Amino acid sequence: PQIRDAEPQSEETFGPHVNPIKTSRTHQELHKELLLAHKKGKGLCSKPELQQVLERRRKEQTRKAEGAQARTPLEEELLKRQKKNTEQEGERVREEAQLMEFVRVRQNLKKIQAFHKTTNS
Repeated sequence: PQIRDAEPQSEETFGPHVNPIKTSRTHQELHKELLLAHKKGKGLCSKPELQQVLERRRKEQTRKAEGAQARTPLEEELLKRQKKNTEQEGERVREEAQLMEFVRVRQNLKKIQAFHKTTNS
């Protein structure tokens, strides 16, 4: 056997080294997703979902409180009248229901009286 001089082998003879992890489809998709998240400004260490929900609720409550404070006297008066009208409408509906119940009971009594008159006669 002949011993040859060890030639340094370049990448050209073997080709570029292929990393099987980087060529996998799932790795490529994950890398793409991370790049998109980075472009959007979302970090990997974002807040937990519960904390995000709590912050969102606090913001909504402060907006509602500010909205209630920013009402003019005219708006306040209109809201009072609207509330009063809805209460009156609800009261009217309840009274009509009671009246209808009264009419039904009265008709039943008339039927019972008529039945007793016919049976007694």
